[in-house]
Amino acid sequence: MRCRWLSGVFWVPIAGLIVCQNAGAESTAGTGKIVKEARETLEATKEYTAQQKEAIERKAQEELAALQQQIAALRGKVADTSASTRAELQKSLSELEKKKDRVREQLDALKQTTDKKWQDVQDGMNSALHELKQSYQKLLSRMP
Repeated sequence: MRCRWLSGVFWVPIAGLIVCQNAGAESTAGTGKIVKEARETLEATKEYTAQQKEAIERKAQEELAALQQQIAALRGKVADTSASTRAELQKSLSELEKKKDRVREQLDALKQTTDKKWQDVQDGMNSALHELKQSYQKLLSRMP
């Protein structure tokens, strides 16, 4: 009987160690799973950001190309106006060209920027594009 009690005292701590080791292994496996999921989430976020960046670049490029065509058409109309009106409109067209160049620079900067800073550059490009559109509309409204 004494032997049974002694063997029970001996085996209980060993069983506890085995259970603790298994719990530690599960904890390590759980941590590994969390790290893996975090990496996958980070990669998915990076991919989504890259896709958004490309879509914004494409849209801005299309808008700029359309505005360039409209500005070219305005140049032709300005040439057909009277001399007194033409001088004023030429000045406005020159300002419009400068704004168009600023949008082009912002678009180029957007293409070359890193993912971390592209939001700031995008905001600047959107602002420049908006200003160009407003200037175009203002000049268009002054056309005879």
